[in-house]
Amino acid sequence: MRRRLPLLIAIIAVATIAIVVSSAPMTSSATGVVVAVDARSLTDVRSFTLRTPGGETMVFTLDALQNRVEFPPGHLAEHIATTAPIVVTYRLEGGVARAVRLQDAPAVAPS
Repeated sequence: MRRRLPLLIAIIAVATIAIVVSSAPMTSSATGVVVAVDARSLTDVRSFTLRTPGGETMVFTLDALQNRVEFPPGHLAEHIATTAPIVVTYRLEGGVARAVRLQDAPAVAPS
């Protein structure tokens, strides 16, 4: 029995990790230009609309944003003005796209 206990513990640990990983919301990413921002002020940004290169528009909420210091939500207004693209990492929860990370899109060299 003592030999089986470590094996049993290992099996339970692996099963627990598998359950936690499979139940975590998956993230996706989208790249595009910001075309609208719903904000009451530079520090109170609720959501924004992104247009992808294919013409699709996507609305993202910012209530789950993890990198507010590196990419302040108010910076989205600058992206509207410059049309510089961003990359949005997000999770779909209940049909709502919740942005978890925003970053400037890498510059593309002209061809």
